Amino acid sequence: MVCSSGVGFNPEVNGVRYTFDVYGLYNGLFVMADRQTGSVWTHYDGSILTGPLAEQGIALELQPIVHTTWSNWLATYPDTTVLDWYPEFEARYRSIEPGRGGLGPQFLATILNWDDRLSENELVLGVNAGSEYRAYVLAEFGSALQVIEDTLGGMPIVVFLEPGTDFGLAFEAAVDGERLYFAAEGDQIIDSEGTRWDISGKAVSGPQAGSNLTYVTSFVTEWYGWAAYHPQSSIYGQ
Repeated sequence: MVCSSGVGFNPEVNGVRYTFDVYGLYNGLFVMADRQTGSVWTHYDGSILTGPLAEQGIALELQPIVHTTWSNWLATYPDTTVLDWYPEFEARYRSIEPGRGGLGPQFLATILNWDDRLSENELVLGVNAGSEYRAYVLAEFGSALQVIEDTLGGMPIVVFLEPGTDFGLAFEAAVDGERLYFAAEGDQIIDSEGTRWDISGKAVSGPQAGSNLTYVTSFVTEWYGWAAYHPQSSIYGQ
C-alpha cells in the first residue's frame, strides 16, 4: 500500500455481504467497487463515494487491525494461519517500506486537500472519536512501547504505540463505565488497578482479566491521506 495503511471492515451491511475489487484512486488512496451494485467505497472510512447505494447513508464498520511485524504477531498468536500467495501472481509481490518517500503523479492528481503541516509520507496513527480527528506522529515517540492518555471528542482515550514496528491503536480508557489509567512498563501495559493488557486491548491478567477495551477508530497511515480525508484533524502535541 502506497499510503502504508491497513484498514479492516465488516463486509456485511444491513444483512447483505458485499465483495469488492480495486476500482481506482481518490485523495491519493485506492477505492473499491462492490460486485453486487457497482457502488464505489473508500478503503479509508468505509463510506460510499458514488453508485446505487450512495444515497442510503450506509458505510462499512471498521474493525481493529494490529499493524505490527510478523515476529511480534507470531509471538503473541503462535497458532496463526497465513493466507497463501497465489503462485501465478507471486512475481508481483515485493517488500514495501512503510512511510517511504514520494508519491507518483497518478496519486497526486487525485488529492483534493493538501496539508503541509507534516511531510506527506510521515507515518501517523490517525484517531477519530465523535466529530474530532487527531494524528499521532510515530517518529516522535521513539521505538519502545508507548502509552498516551488523551481526550478526543469529549471521550477519555488511551493510545498504544509501538513505533519500532509501526503499530498503533486507540481505545476508550474505561471498562463498563469505570475510568482506567494506563502506563507502559517495559514491553507491558498495566492499568491503575493492576490489570495487564496486550496491545490489542485485551486484559491478560489482573482484576479485569478477559475484558476488552472498546476500540476507537484508529489506524496507522501516511499523513497525506489522513489530512486529505480529514483536513480538520489536529496533531498531537501541536
